[in-house]
Amino acid sequence: MALKVSTMAELRRDVLLEAQRTGEPVSSICQRFGISRQTYYRYRRRFLLEGPDGLENRSRRPNHSPARMDPQIEICRMRKTHPRWGARRIHAELERSGFEPPAVSSIHQALKRNHLVAAQPPRRPKALKRFQREISNDLWQIDATQVKLVSRKKVWIMDMIDDHSRYLLSALATPGPTEDAAWDCFEEAAARYGLPRQVLSDNGLCFTGRLHKVEVQFERSLKDLGVEMINAGPYHPQTLGKLERFHKTLKLWLADEGPVEDLTHLQELLDGFRHHYNTERPHQGIANMTPTERYRLVAPSAEGPISTGTDALGEPTYPPRSILRKVTSIGNIGYKNSVINVGNRFAGGRVRVIDVGELTHIYWGEELIRALKVDPTKERHGWKEEITLTSVT
Repeated sequence: MALKVSTMAELRRDVLLEAQRTGEPVSSICQRFGISRQTYYRYRRRFLLEGPDGLENRSRRPNHSPARMDPQIEICRMRKTHPRWGARRIHAELERSGFEPPAVSSIHQALKRNHLVAAQPPRRPKALKRFQREISNDLWQIDATQVKLVSRKKVWIMDMIDDHSRYLLSALATPGPTEDAAWDCFEEAAARYGLPRQVLSDNGLCFTGRLHKVEVQFERSLKDLGVEMINAGPYHPQTLGKLERFHKTLKLWLADEGPVEDLTHLQELLDGFRHHYNTERPHQGIANMTPTERYRLVAPSAEGPISTGTDALGEPTYPPRSILRKVTSIGNIGYKNSVINVGNRFAGGRVRVIDVGELTHIYWGEELIRALKVDPTKERHGWKEEITLTSVT
């Protein structure tokens, strides 16, 4: 025998009729069913006025919401113009345009009311701590991702970003993830921005042979330049999470701009994306700054920060094939087993070191702050053996 199923309205009706059926006082009925007298009489009035329909559940939405945004003047136009922009991106764009936007949650609710966002599954809890380097060019991440041409042929993108700023240093279209492609990507980035202190990659053979007990050319080349190579753990893509998330953004952009015809066309799209990503797109992971705004070296100085130098596009440039060194609190750096003094002015900052012939040049951005001949047998190099900059130039 099937179980009888009652609706909430039927249960409420039965409670209201209980006094007539049993003659029991209303207060006893309310106590027995766990409701207040006010609730009993509210439903009784609605039942007398509207009949059974008055016992149905009603919306809790207020009749008037003066603080609610007018759908006609909301952010719907931005969403329709840029279908991939979510509430946080719209909030950031409004803020960067000089407006005082409503809260992100309010923007999202406005988009939901106008049916401009689809229901999303629950998100994973955010990490309590973000792992990122404290300064640009301390760590670069390199990886490769696969895309398809309009002919369905598979090709690859080799790309490299700066860990601190998310700055896209290089992005190359290539037939496959080879050692040559990896080195071309790194070399292009190094030619523009100098050398990093470390490079992070996964365990692909184009980057490292450590799982196969061999050393590949990419590793040897980095070692020759004095750049430290570090690798993610096996089957742990979270280590390169910034690049993994970057690849999603890149592929969505290519899908909007495509289809991709060939490698030449892909490279043209990548060059356009690099400019858009670095200079126009606010990044939520770096407080809605653009990577170009974040990509800079900062150090305390009595005379204020020294300019790092910029190229024609307003992007920072550094001497090629340089090595990054941190200045100690008393103005020293370590190089070639020696301690070199560069001055307290640069304490706590990062300088670039590059050998030019027999001389060692030390730069702050593109400003040459010291030139000397380093003697590896000497433990310390003060300013006595300084070679004047006028004699160098």
